[in-house]
Amino acid sequence: MQTKLIYVAGPYRGVTQEAIKLNICVARQVGKLVAQKGWMPIIPHCNTAEFELVAPELKDEFWLEGTLQLMRKCDAVVLCPGWQNSSGTLAEIKEAKRLNLTVYETEHHVPKLEALWSD
Repeated sequence: MQTKLIYVAGPYRGVTQEAIKLNICVARQVGKLVAQKGWMPIIPHCNTAEFELVAPELKDEFWLEGTLQLMRKCDAVVLCPGWQNSSGTLAEIKEAKRLNLTVYETEHHVPKLEALWSD
């Protein structure tokens, strides 16, 4: 069986560092749940965590374009709670639709991979 990649899209930014940490934890939890369904999660929140502190000279556009590149390598996208209020996530959804990637609104909608491969 070939591994299927699923991109975890959701809010990263927050008004405080604690809010950002909470968004990272939510994305990690969504990643865990889809991994339990057989998908390999790509969680940009974890990949770029705290870079706004480590490399503040790098602007949002750098990170947003880089994470879009990660998403373009994936087979599907799953959304985290709060995605409706995230401009970054809305841009990811737009790109995913342009690429004809399936976008699952919650991890509950993500099928187990065996179901995808049984056809």
